[in-house]
Amino acid sequence: MTDDPIPAEVLDALTHLPDDLRQQFTEALEPVALEIGPREVAVLERLTKGISANAPVQELNAFVRLLPVTVSRVLQPVLEPMLTKA
Repeated sequence: MTDDPIPAEVLDALTHLPDDLRQQFTEALEPVALEIGPREVAVLERLTKGISANAPVQELNAFVRLLPVTVSRVLQPVLEPMLTKA
């Protein structure tokens, strides 16, 4: 067993990200780790795949809107640079 409060499924969903961004996501998600269920894991995986594929901002925003407010709020500082790109 690990001391990491982030479930393995969530960490697996973040594998599509570069190391530095994956670390930022992990740190941001720690306070809300218990609120992340299978649905949120699936959305996070689609979001991270979209980020790594340079998906349009509209597509990324759509994934963010599918997350519970508490989760999207903690991710907002990490996502802001990507969601405001031209």
